[in-house]
Amino acid sequence: MLYNCHIYPLIQGLMKSDLYSIIVENNRINIALFGRWTLAHIGAIERQLFKDYKLALGRKPYKLNVIISGRGIDIVDTSAVLMIKKMQIFATDMDVELADMPDEFNSLSLKLADFDITQKHPKQSKIRGPLDMLEAFGKACLRSYRAFAETPQLLGLFLMAILHTLRKPFEFRFTSMVYHIQYMTIPAIAIVFAVSFMVGAVLTEQVAWRLSIFGAEEYVVGFIGMVTTRETSILLTGMLIAGRSSSSITAEIGSMRMNEEIDAMKVIGLDVMRFLVMPRVMAMLIAFPILTVIGIFAGYAGSAFLLYVRYDIGLSVFIDGIYDGVTIYDIGTALVKTPFMAVMLVLVACNEGMKVQSNAASLGYHTTVSVVKGLFLVIIIDAIIAIYFTQVNLLGS
Repeated sequence: MLYNCHIYPLIQGLMKSDLYSIIVENNRINIALFGRWTLAHIGAIERQLFKDYKLALGRKPYKLNVIISGRGIDIVDTSAVLMIKKMQIFATDMDVELADMPDEFNSLSLKLADFDITQKHPKQSKIRGPLDMLEAFGKACLRSYRAFAETPQLLGLFLMAILHTLRKPFEFRFTSMVYHIQYMTIPAIAIVFAVSFMVGAVLTEQVAWRLSIFGAEEYVVGFIGMVTTRETSILLTGMLIAGRSSSSITAEIGSMRMNEEIDAMKVIGLDVMRFLVMPRVMAMLIAFPILTVIGIFAGYAGSAFLLYVRYDIGLSVFIDGIYDGVTIYDIGTALVKTPFMAVMLVLVACNEGMKVQSNAASLGYHTTVSVVKGLFLVIIIDAIIAIYFTQVNLLGS
């Protein structure tokens, strides 16, 4: 008995071809495979193939020998390997022999040897109850705790890298640091200036309108100068860097991880912390204060522009108000935050990049996590240092 299957490809220009034939002889089933056994070709005939295969297996009441011959196969891919695995599993209690399989098939079979084709993935329930939501929330909290628990380890590795750099300064990649300073600073100047300018103008409008109700217009410039210097500029700069530079660092290192460049560096004895992380950290330590100062002056410019247009306050009056209302202590408080934020942003970004697996979804996930962690750390570091210096100032006065 002979069962033939003809496939009519959907793509025009291709001729129909036989992909298999099944011949039952006594207590043996001979299955011959022909043509291109790839996903585009065998996907359409899978149901018919197993229908004929089941019919052939059921014709004899006793044990059969199944021989699958791949002599006529032109090309194979992983779908063919999985298809033949399913045929072997389908013929339970029977001897299934593979004969004359091409080298590509044997190579792919070795790579998929540990793949369990019988595994079943649990279906997610469409209706989630309160307990399911509580479980998901608990798992999310646990993942967040584990993520931030890595911070001491990252800081320890960073300190060890600094000590090594101090012992052997000539091994530090100065050229790489200069490149990253340029990349982190120059393209970001425009966005930092624009955002700080607009926020300074909006903040000034809100404050001036409310203070004018109480007749305290003379305090507008000093208050805006203090808030812009100590808080808004550093926060905006940190958030913009987290969204721009941190995501870029994670994507760069994640791509290197996907291409196995990180593994190659480890094989030849290169320290990833010193060769990839340290130049970026040192570059950020220089770029962050520069962008913060630009953000401060941009906030001043937005405030001065709005006061001149809306309230007819001249530039000389604004500069006098800034000079009286902003102290060197305020500027120092802002700049003290920059090294802590810079180090943590780069370390978190590099750490997430190292976790990327060999697929695009993982790269996107860890890039998103890097940005979220960076934003969270910027806010936390700003709050802690701001509260600390405020209390020190109160105790000192």
